[in-house]
Amino acid sequence: MSSPKRRGTAARFAAAAALAALAATPAAARDITMGRVAEHAAIDPHFNNAGNDASTMRNIYDSLLNFDVNQAIGPSLAASWRVLDPLTWEIRLREGVRFHDGSAFTAEDVVFSLTRAKDVPNSPSSWARNVGDIATMTIVDPLTIRVTSAVPTPLLLEQIGQVYIASRRAAEGASTADFNSGRAAIGTGPMRFVSWTPGDQMRLSRFDGHWRGASEFERVTVRFITNPAARLSALLSGGVDIIDGVPPGDVARLERERGIRVTSIVTPRMAYMALDSARDESPFVTDAEGRPMARNPLRDPRVRQALSMMINRDALVNTLLSGGGVPAGQIVPVGQGGYDPGLAPMPFDLPRARALLAEAGWPSGFGLTIHSSNNRFPQDAAMAQALGQMLARGGIRVNGVTTMPFNVYIGQATDQRFSAFLFAYNSASPHSADGLRGLLATRDLARGLGGTNRGRYSNAEFDAALARALATFDEEERNRLLVEATRIAMADQGIIPLLWQKSFWASRGDIEHAANMLDETSIRFARVVR
Repeated sequence: MSSPKRRGTAARFAAAAALAALAATPAAARDITMGRVAEHAAIDPHFNNAGNDASTMRNIYDSLLNFDVNQAIGPSLAASWRVLDPLTWEIRLREGVRFHDGSAFTAEDVVFSLTRAKDVPNSPSSWARNVGDIATMTIVDPLTIRVTSAVPTPLLLEQIGQVYIASRRAAEGASTADFNSGRAAIGTGPMRFVSWTPGDQMRLSRFDGHWRGASEFERVTVRFITNPAARLSALLSGGVDIIDGVPPGDVARLERERGIRVTSIVTPRMAYMALDSARDESPFVTDAEGRPMARNPLRDPRVRQALSMMINRDALVNTLLSGGGVPAGQIVPVGQGGYDPGLAPMPFDLPRARALLAEAGWPSGFGLTIHSSNNRFPQDAAMAQALGQMLARGGIRVNGVTTMPFNVYIGQATDQRFSAFLFAYNSASPHSADGLRGLLATRDLARGLGGTNRGRYSNAEFDAALARALATFDEEERNRLLVEATRIAMADQGIIPLLWQKSFWASRGDIEHAANMLDETSIRFARVVR
């Protein structure tokens, strides 16, 4: 069996320790309640390829590959795999796996899921980027499939290995609403879906037949608590056992609380500003007097560079986030494949920013409205306000800062309703390829490119460099080519990287949640400390 390996800083918990609870037979039933900041968009495993959905899906569904706390890749529903030729992968599936309804897991379920994932209606973040390189799939026998790509795709298994596998028998012909009701929500994960009350809570129950062994938690309640103070109060009062999205400014206080455990890690989740760089007219761009304008300055790379120079990243990290992050100037942090040690964050330089605006033909600036979620990650709304103040000091007329719940925001961002907007992206891969192809590649969903490119950035030179990297099997050479592609996109400021977030979890009593670079809050990372 061959699989990619990750080189990087070790997280607080080894993967084996984090997953040990799933392999143990519980001595006594335990219930657990989690307080999560972000709610999923659906129970449909193929509706939304985003981190808030991952924290839900990994309880109910498994995927072909497992990604541990450090994003190292290992087997899951795929027991082994091999490359037959540059276009063909043969995947051997795990024996003895059962779905929640007792039916056997087979190759038909994998082919069904990989096919369905590409075209789920109204998806705010499509899985097409993971499955778009598939040319054909052949079932060799009930536990073996061969997957071919149209062109050599060294990362093909890693891409498709992230897709959650649903039961064909339960889900064929089902709509997203059928999953949300529970009718089609049949997976092989450690938990069965029980119910979901949007805006309030989700309930799960233990699947005793899980192939790793039964979880030590019998019933799971996930409460969606967007307000940080309310989450902290719920934890301290015993209303929940675990919370995520702990504001960095509250960490020291929690660490002093008796019976409270805090875990943390710097994740590859990059907060960034996306810009509408493709259209001649943009909905929230005005002239310096606030009047609508037919010319979109965000199309000019000099303007995008100027905006980036107006942002004081150190202030965002040290003042707004109380040290809960690292300033970013590219897609992935140090330790991940494709990281460029020579690519520093854009310097904070207001005089140079104003000079670039003048050079681009905007000496008096122009107007922008900034949009953001207000419950996706800690301080997202406050960060948007801070960005507005920074851009205003740089000569931009900030007409407003508008924030909204993430489940509303993501759909509007995908539909190109905004001009400048705050987002975060956490690749589930140990390198920059996933982020580059999703965030910056020219949008082509049929080929799995640009699925999260909501600003519709497009650069033919970047696309060509990325294509060379994605077709290279040698890992060292591929990483060198990823660096080359990254330099092109960052010189162009196709997006404006802000910082990599440090994530914090807090738990009470004998419960602990492993810090993980996936930035995921799920039962697989929770355990009872004995």
